[in-house]
Amino acid sequence: MSNFTINTEKTADIFIVRSNGYLDESGGAAVFSAVDKELPEGCNKVILNLKESPVINSQGIAQIIELSEIIVDDKGGELAFVGLSDLTYGVFKMVGLLQMGNPFASESEAIEAMRQ
Repeated sequence: MSNFTINTEKTADIFIVRSNGYLDESGGAAVFSAVDKELPEGCNKVILNLKESPVINSQGIAQIIELSEIIVDDKGGELAFVGLSDLTYGVFKMVGLLQMGNPFASESEAIEAMRQ
């Protein structure tokens, strides 16, 4: 059983999800559900801050891939990743997630880029 938590914040048309803990299938489902609720509200820019989730298993990655496809392909939105560990960055690059969203060192950098 994981101690995974998320906290969210909505700023204008940008929705920020901050995860904390081991991001497994249930954690990925929690992130998916949080974002899925905001997309119908006209919020099509999403920042996933994974700084406090340095380990993501394959089921968590699968949930993020599915979510990314909905945000970018289905809704025409934008996606940014913040706080990727070296391992997570490598995995995201390998599975094509960095083609769906851009990595940033901080939330402020991601927000600034999305506002341009």
